[in-house]
Amino acid sequence: MTAASTLYPGFLTLDDAFNLTEDKVREMQLKHMNEYRTKLGLQGGLTFDIKHAEGCYIWDAQGNKRLDFIGCVGVYLLGHNNPFVIENVLKYLRSKPLTMDPMALKPITAAFAHDMALITPELTRTITNGGGGAEAVEAVLKLVRIAAGRNHPERRRIVSTLNSFHGKTLGAVTTGGKDVWRRWQPRVAGHTYIPYGDIDAVEAELSKGDVIAFIAETIQGEGGVVVPEEDYFPAVRHLCDKYGTYMIMDEVQAGSCRTGNIWAFQHYDGLIPDAFTFAKGMSDGVLPVSGIQVKDSLYQEAYGSYDSAMMHTATYQDNNISAAVALSCLQYMVEHDVATHVRTKGAEFFAKLETVREKYPDVISEVRGRGFMIGLKFGVDSQGAGYANRVAAVMAQKYFVHTMTSTNNDTILRVYPNIATTDEDFDWFIDALDHSIEDVIRTAAPAGAEASEPVKAEQLVSAR
Repeated sequence: MTAASTLYPGFLTLDDAFNLTEDKVREMQLKHMNEYRTKLGLQGGLTFDIKHAEGCYIWDAQGNKRLDFIGCVGVYLLGHNNPFVIENVLKYLRSKPLTMDPMALKPITAAFAHDMALITPELTRTITNGGGGAEAVEAVLKLVRIAAGRNHPERRRIVSTLNSFHGKTLGAVTTGGKDVWRRWQPRVAGHTYIPYGDIDAVEAELSKGDVIAFIAETIQGEGGVVVPEEDYFPAVRHLCDKYGTYMIMDEVQAGSCRTGNIWAFQHYDGLIPDAFTFAKGMSDGVLPVSGIQVKDSLYQEAYGSYDSAMMHTATYQDNNISAAVALSCLQYMVEHDVATHVRTKGAEFFAKLETVREKYPDVISEVRGRGFMIGLKFGVDSQGAGYANRVAAVMAQKYFVHTMTSTNNDTILRVYPNIATTDEDFDWFIDALDHSIEDVIRTAAPAGAEASEPVKAEQLVSAR
């Protein structure tokens, strides 16, 4: 065997990658990966070389312990490197399994699908992907279009909501309700957009009789953690039944216990969609996992015959290792009653955040969300400059607390804790938020300005 570095001088092995300096990682990422996304993170002081992650903490290359209150925008609900999930994946790999084969029986995936049907008995068909939430959205859009094409050809449109986000593949971008993500590319035909939370607009479109499906996020995430009125989704369900339209809930971000129920639509008593997507929290960041859960009747309309059974297959679809991750996450959620924990601690955290809002009413106008999916609505200063990005940068650079603004709504600071967060960690966050707002108000620093010397977490809490 000839070493790769001999054949290609400079070739880096896995061991080499483990030992790269932060400067070298930055250099290679700027040169070979997404240069301007990396620059955005560096300019905002939010991009670091993370060497270790555990629970709700991450450690950078300088050894600083940081509090992660964004968790890859909702992925790490069960904590970084949850020991139960990691050990189950290792157990699976040690069995020397056959992970992927298009026609083989798939015991792990079948078990996961069985368990999903127990959790949501009205929806008993599962498709598990080896990618992200956009892949799940593509899968459900294709399913309902095939079902309509085979059985209801008079239906031709998908209705989705303005301000929504469903991913960045072509179909998902088309379905999303923001023009900014659809620039420079064609749209998939047959899409209509209506205001989120507007039930009259839903009926106006569904009553035309040509709508295949209505799709919406249970809580809009990237759009700014927008929670609709309590009667909105029950009314949508009624209208979908009335006009023969499939109801799809996008649970990629709000689902998987993030908002205090295993699935966010379970917040509404008796509400059952025809299909829903899942991802993020059902992977806990161990391996890419996404999928859809579908009513048997709808699934049969699309794929319930030999001539349609192969219409939606893929190399990584229903693979056993992604299912091993998802099954382990689901088991952990159920056995540790994660949903109740999120509801309880979320309510306590909301109360603490409200005290900060009341202290700075001209800076923070609203605390919104549900469970551990929280958005802080920030205002602007006397010069018209927004507070949210500056507060996020100071929190990360000076107080070692990580959050994130919404990509296209930089008045919203997204705050997504995980279940490993202790009461002391919540206090760390509250103190960091309080001090960061004070710093921004006092210095009136422009966005991206260099922060002062970092403050350790123990210094912050003791300073209260």
